[in-house]
Amino acid sequence: MPKNMKTYVLAGLAGLIVLAALGFYALNRSSSGIPAFYVWKTFSSAAHGAERAEVNGITLYYETFGDPEAPPVLVLHGGTGFIESMHYQIRALAPAHFVVAPDSRAHGRSTDTDAPLTYRQMADDMLALMDRLGIERADVVGWSDGGIIGLILAMENPDRVRRVVAIGANYNVAGLSSPPPDDVRVLDASPARDFYINMAPEPSRWPVFAAKVLEMWRTQPNYDAADLAKIAAPVLVMAGERDSIKRSHTEEMASAIPLGRLDIVEGASHFAPLEKPERVNGAILSFLSE
Repeated sequence: MPKNMKTYVLAGLAGLIVLAALGFYALNRSSSGIPAFYVWKTFSSAAHGAERAEVNGITLYYETFGDPEAPPVLVLHGGTGFIESMHYQIRALAPAHFVVAPDSRAHGRSTDTDAPLTYRQMADDMLALMDRLGIERADVVGWSDGGIIGLILAMENPDRVRRVVAIGANYNVAGLSSPPPDDVRVLDASPARDFYINMAPEPSRWPVFAAKVLEMWRTQPNYDAADLAKIAAPVLVMAGERDSIKRSHTEEMASAIPLGRLDIVEGASHFAPLEKPERVNGAILSFLSE
């Protein structure tokens, strides 16, 4: 990070937040990454601060951005992720949308229960959050696990979802190019662990959380083309050219959704929202404006 940027961040933000941001700097391809997102949140009138909602037996952490009277959009991060994972998309959407960005159940600063993690339960959490905020219908922009949650919302609650952007999502486990690891220690080397330990309500639960996420990845989701055919909303199915989701699976998803549209991001991996933010954001904004 450039020295002047580091000095600016340290001057404007609490030390703990800065340490967490620096821990995730490796996820960004430029100096205008997560640290700058924290600076933007601190000084921008578009950021409304942290909120918490009691839903379905947990405390769901979320932040909102933009004009509450603007078209609402749920921005959903991926597995082991957190709001900050979607910082490029949040900033791009905030000028013309009311952005609702939650930490999913058990992730980030949201709490958990002893029950297994399921995509369906997390989709129910998002529906409950929409109810709490008085949002009758919203767009959904989801990356990876967030994309799966968006697909489930559209599949099971067609009257609540206007459009979906699903980035690097799969609709069954056969779509993964390789099986998830069995050993939770594999996730210990990920930046997500540092964030969890610094920000989670119960940092000592990291091994439990990691094991639950890996089990979910190994066994879920379990939908088929007939399920996807039930989705009435237009869906932009995006994936990186070198995504960890099989290209054939992504293409089949787009074909099975009646109003599905395929968009492959050249030169990107599963981390397209961070690797190619201008390309990804341009496609999102164009699609949601239709």
